Amino acid sequence: MKKYLLAIAGLLGFGGVSVQSNAADEPLFKNINREDSELHKAYLLAAESIDQFERYVKEQHNVTYMAKLRFRDPDLSGELGADQFLYMWLTNVFYHEEEKLFSGTFFEVPEEMQKWHQVGQRLGFEHDDVFDWMINDNGKVKGAFTIRVNRARLKTDAEKREFDEYIGISEYEPNR
Repeated sequence: MKKYLLAIAGLLGFGGVSVQSNAADEPLFKNINREDSELHKAYLLAAESIDQFERYVKEQHNVTYMAKLRFRDPDLSGELGADQFLYMWLTNVFYHEEEKLFSGTFFEVPEEMQKWHQVGQRLGFEHDDVFDWMINDNGKVKGAFTIRVNRARLKTDAEKREFDEYIGISEYEPNR
């Protein structure tokens, strides 16, 4: 089954810790820096438009709804003596009106987080937990603010095509 999305993980904090997989069947994780102003701006855009995402999710059309959340890595945090975080995408996002909560399913989990989270596990979360959101309608994408930043940093058109193919994106709709 083709993967829908690059699971970008940001290890924030100290050192040059890298969590990347080059195996064809493994998700690709990239380091990001806590001081990255472009990614911070992308996060702010996602946060400012979370109500729009909620409206889309409530409609529940035949599209893929996804949310990117932040997770603390307890082992690495203990090892380095400071909080370290990974950002992972959940898919099949649904909004639970009575509880005022979203929920989504893990579809890619890096090895170091598998003692806490498993592929297929559903997790509830609030608006404030969403670092980014994306709606993928057969390759046509809304949102995906951090993905756009990472894609823009690729050097060649071939790298961008490979990135889009890996994620399952054929068109980026303008964000409003």
